[in-house]
Amino acid sequence: MAPSPPKVAFAGLGAMGYGMASYLVKSGFHVNGFDVYQPTLDRFTEENPIASAAKTPREAVQDADFFIVMVATSVQATPLLFDETTGAVKGLKEGATIIVCSTVAPAYIAEVQSLIQKHGRQDIRLIDAPVSGGAGRAATGTLSIFASASDSAHLSDARAILQCMSDDGKLYEIPGGLGGGSNAKLIHQIFAGVHIAMSSEAMALAALAGWDTKEAFEKLSGGEGSSWMFENRVPPMFDPGHAKYSAVTIITKDVGIITSTAREHNYALPLLSTAEQLYLNAISAGWGAEDDCVLVRLYLPYQPDLVATRAGRSSAATPTVSLKSIEAIMIAVHLVAVSEAMSFCSYLGIDVDLIYDIVSNAAGSSAVFTRHFKEVKQREWRLQGMVEVREKLVS
Repeated sequence: MAPSPPKVAFAGLGAMGYGMASYLVKSGFHVNGFDVYQPTLDRFTEENPIASAAKTPREAVQDADFFIVMVATSVQATPLLFDETTGAVKGLKEGATIIVCSTVAPAYIAEVQSLIQKHGRQDIRLIDAPVSGGAGRAATGTLSIFASASDSAHLSDARAILQCMSDDGKLYEIPGGLGGGSNAKLIHQIFAGVHIAMSSEAMALAALAGWDTKEAFEKLSGGEGSSWMFENRVPPMFDPGHAKYSAVTIITKDVGIITSTAREHNYALPLLSTAEQLYLNAISAGWGAEDDCVLVRLYLPYQPDLVATRAGRSSAATPTVSLKSIEAIMIAVHLVAVSEAMSFCSYLGIDVDLIYDIVSNAAGSSAVFTRHFKEVKQREWRLQGMVEVREKLVS
């Protein structure tokens, strides 16, 4: 008789967490869910009848072999784990494993490990395993997962669960001990943060220049200036108000983790810092809960839906900005992102070739990244002397 699958407690049933937990249930794991929002818990058990729900984190982890943490922020994670009355750590059985899938600062993972020790739970195993891929891929078990631990045996024991939630070949075991996974996600999110902003800027410029925005999108997609985020985030711009990928607050949080980590190292990330200001402006405008493609409105203050209204309309006889020029801007920005992200990656001592494998197969990928990575690496992440690219940008 085959052994029973391990019991899983899952906290944080948001846009991605809900899909992750539901897919684990569909794959045969018994999941006891917890979320602070009761309607979400009710929906979870209604749609997954063999799953269960708990009123507190401590109740959720009773008899659980693994506790997956997928809350939005470290501010939420700390009481979830360590609250004196309801925190999970005091309720976990001996030898249980905590898997932190939330995107948090690498330093926070070290803090969690320290607090576990201070609570006298040296028996608890901790895995740092942030995820990438969005709600759609969460619901189909096709995420990218960046997993690290203090002992490779801990990853081996959790592999069945991690593989269940990840796409084929996209469960990355990151060397360097605890925090390695969060470091890898940090570098990936530099690309994501820049590319989301660039997608909005490119489409706003196309709309203002008089292009049929669907025609512009089709011509720019697949070109040298394109990115995974461009091809993913632009289509919802044609149907404003109905996008359901990822809230502005989420990418703002991720980018904030990166820029604060960089400041701790006295390391400048000027391009990402510029993107961060755009996200903060979007939140100040009251758009934080909306999909991050609404960033396009910042570029269109008097015609916020212009990308949608120009979709399918004939382009102007002579658009004021050519698509070639828009693509050149995208190429230039994506090149600077490669230089900025990978130089910081090298500074942190992360394996740059591993990051290439991760980024090129995940949401941070771009045509520029895959085409020019090797050349920029040879130049030690400097862009001077890239004659072919320069000629293309100025022609």
